[in-house]
Amino acid sequence: MAKPQNGVAGRWLGMELRRFREAAGLSLDTVAAVLDWSSSTLSRMERSGRAETTPEEVSALLACMQVTGENRARTMRLARAQDQGLWEAVNASPGDQARAYEAFESVAVRIIDIEPLLVPGLLQTSDYCRGLFHGLGVDETLIFDRMAHRLGRQKLLSRIEPPDLVFVIGEAALRRPLPTHLLMARQVRHIAEQTDRPNVAVHVLPESVVAHPGLRGSFVVLEFKDAAPIAFVEGNMSAMFPENPAEIEAYRLDVERMVDLALGERESVELLHAIAEDLEGSR
Repeated sequence: MAKPQNGVAGRWLGMELRRFREAAGLSLDTVAAVLDWSSSTLSRMERSGRAETTPEEVSALLACMQVTGENRARTMRLARAQDQGLWEAVNASPGDQARAYEAFESVAVRIIDIEPLLVPGLLQTSDYCRGLFHGLGVDETLIFDRMAHRLGRQKLLSRIEPPDLVFVIGEAALRRPLPTHLLMARQVRHIAEQTDRPNVAVHVLPESVVAHPGLRGSFVVLEFKDAAPIAFVEGNMSAMFPENPAEIEAYRLDVERMVDLALGERESVELLHAIAEDLEGSR
């Protein structure tokens, strides 16, 4: 029997199974009846609360929902994951990584995004997003689709029941005229405007703070109502969800330290407006 799924891979597996079932237009009761299972068992599998889920059970589910091809192959690799990290277990592509992150993002109740060098994706304007992709050397033929995807995620901010969003942004990221001084000023003012939302908090990390955990790079911590938090670290060509609880706790403590080192919400908004004025005066 496969080792129980109880980490990030198992939680994503449950989300994928639910996504496939809903795409097929099938209810929990219908699928459970076909497989002669209880609806509560299937519900626990989808919530990743059933640690003993086996690859054989996943295979039966996928057959019932008529999931074939690469979707089935990827999900079966996920079902067989044991001690590997999530990406090693599924041989995930960048697209898989993005889909996994967005699945967790969609159900998180609190998201803390630590960005010492860039404007967080959920706060980017289209001009900044385009300039960033150009600066990173993204193929011109891919930029439009990537922009549409990234900006589309911002619907999360205005969802009926949005998560609490906390952003810690380095001051240097806000003063960098990407792509121009005037467009960056608009970007900075856009960030300030988002703080009017009751679920959005922005903390600016002043340039005077030289030593901080963000020196190791950006990361995100996602918190959930009935599950353990998850940390997400994105690299150049890949991403990582640490599985070790001690490592996840270290990221959570880094979040607390970054918020403590950064300006409070009111002071941050004041600095945002001051930075925008500086940028506008430099055009």
